[in-house]
Amino acid sequence: MNGKSGTLAAVKAVVIDDESKARLLLSAMLREHCPQVCVLAACEDLSSGIKAIRREKPALVFLDIEMPGHSGLELLDFLPMMK
Repeated sequence: MNGKSGTLAAVKAVVIDDESKARLLLSAMLREHCPQVCVLAACEDLSSGIKAIRREKPALVFLDIEMPGHSGLELLDFLPMMK
């Protein structure tokens, strides 16, 4: 909560999933059920996801595990270095 107004502060998020339907569904569910979460980028692959994380510096990353060519888990090794 924001101590001044009692409202929740916005939480920046990035969604990374190779399936467009999954990206859209997750973004819609977050808007409806977690309005404090602001999806700043919805990326279709790890390359664009890494760029979005560097650019947006999100508090949350929603990451698909199985994607063509890469595992989403591979990105976890790089996250600490991206600060």
